[in-house]
Amino acid sequence: MIYTIDNAINVIRFIVGFILIILSLRAFYKTRIPAMFYLTAGFLLISIGNLFSAIYFSNDMRMDNLLSDIFDILGLIALIIAVKKS
Repeated sequence: MIYTIDNAINVIRFIVGFILIILSLRAFYKTRIPAMFYLTAGFLLISIGNLFSAIYFSNDMRMDNLLSDIFDILGLIALIIAVKKS
């Protein structure tokens, strides 16, 4: 029961992240502002990190959190760069 709820949350998180990536990518193509590129890259890193950690480490919660946290940190760094460039 716990795994199905956890998997459903991971799927919803990926879908929402994918929608956010598409919207920010369209905004980047429309404006061609470098800050929008870093914003898109940050969202992509966060979404892909959560997806990879959910797929590859579904049985090992410690590794799931570690991989997700690493990608979150990289994504947040990209978001900080986006804010600094704007």
